[in-house]
Amino acid sequence: MTEKKFAVINPCKICQPMGAIFALMGVKNSMPLIHGSHGCSTYMRFQLGRHFKEAVNVASSSMSEANAVLGGEENLKHAIRNVSKIYGPEIIGVTTSCLSETIGDDVEGIIRLFKTQNDDLPEIVPISTPSYKHTHVEGYDSTVKALVENLATPSKPNSKLNVITGMVSPGDIAETQRILREMGIESIILTDTSESMDAPFDGEVSFVSSAGTTVEELKDTANSFATISLCKHANSAAKFLHEAYGINSVSPYLPIGLQSTDEFMNELCKLTNKEIPEQITRERGKLIDAMIDAHQHNFGRKVAIYGDPDVVVGFTRFVLELGMIPSIVCTGSESKTSVGDINAVTKDSKHKPVILAPGDLYDLHQEIKKSKVDLLIGNSYGSRIAGAENIPLIRMGFPIYDRVGAQRITSLGYTAGIRLVDTITNTILDRYFDEFGWALNENTEVDHGEFESSNCIN
Repeated sequence: MTEKKFAVINPCKICQPMGAIFALMGVKNSMPLIHGSHGCSTYMRFQLGRHFKEAVNVASSSMSEANAVLGGEENLKHAIRNVSKIYGPEIIGVTTSCLSETIGDDVEGIIRLFKTQNDDLPEIVPISTPSYKHTHVEGYDSTVKALVENLATPSKPNSKLNVITGMVSPGDIAETQRILREMGIESIILTDTSESMDAPFDGEVSFVSSAGTTVEELKDTANSFATISLCKHANSAAKFLHEAYGINSVSPYLPIGLQSTDEFMNELCKLTNKEIPEQITRERGKLIDAMIDAHQHNFGRKVAIYGDPDVVVGFTRFVLELGMIPSIVCTGSESKTSVGDINAVTKDSKHKPVILAPGDLYDLHQEIKKSKVDLLIGNSYGSRIAGAENIPLIRMGFPIYDRVGAQRITSLGYTAGIRLVDTITNTILDRYFDEFGWALNENTEVDHGEFESSNCIN
């Protein structure tokens, strides 16, 4: 194998504007507008549409070669005017691209001046998302921060909890909302795609987001009693609200599996002084029961996990709880936080994973060839690796384009954990056991060595 020194081959990430559009899809009556070439918005619509199976509208300032020399100010002003007139959104999120960032367009200044010259415009939020820097995760984070920076308005306390979910599925946001309702906690979700990206069919066509976090709720975030960020890489808005308005901020692990969900629930209890309701306690018990039932099949199985940093940390911890071995963990983000978290959740295990951060799918594939694994967990981009190495793939994260129902996949909370146990175990049974329940003779070896007690079901 030729050593790859610097190139990225088949990246394990997407550009920043993708995360920005993802976040804006969760704001009601919003319209994303990319200040860049027309192809940028086309790519975003394509990726989001095939993942969510919903119509996604993304406007563009349609910059050309001439604009790359002369600047794109006039294009941007025309785009804002046209979007306002044709679609009538309540808010426009203007995200930059590699082109507008490279030529140095002062998007914030252009918007500020344009608003002084026109008093009939909706809310306009400038968002810096250079495509050549960082990943979609940072794009999401920058967008949520920009929304609260531009809109949060202090008034009177609202007794609500701000919840920054990160780039999770609409199903995960709906499950998070259910848990909060069970706890009796009023919340503002930043941002809420639970309906806009998983909408019922009613025969109507909406060119702006039909549901989600409202502009009034975004303004009200300055009056909440605390902010909880489910993703550590999407907590910039929480830090801003803390620094600007003194709002308490916490950022636990993404609540995937038993321990991380326990910590999430404990944080909710500490923030609100509320008790965990019996219903959620029963769900926790059912998750433990499912883990016990499945332990004999999952124990010692080797797993490769790839995707967004918070997601891979969450799944690394979860597969350890199932008695599995996270052999390889790969994320496209250059994140010391994720590396530290992976080391932290695996410190009591004698099996230390190969950590690729940043890594791409080529790196992941080469590691899999060197160290055979039994299971892949990640998005659809890993399907070629799964096919080439004859390894089953459990699709999680973004994007998932070769299956339906991506918007309904859940991984957060105890109930989602039960479904994950079933999915993982049934995948193992289907691939590595015969119809009578006997293990098949495979080239991959199950490591039946001693596990630390913290990684076993007691």
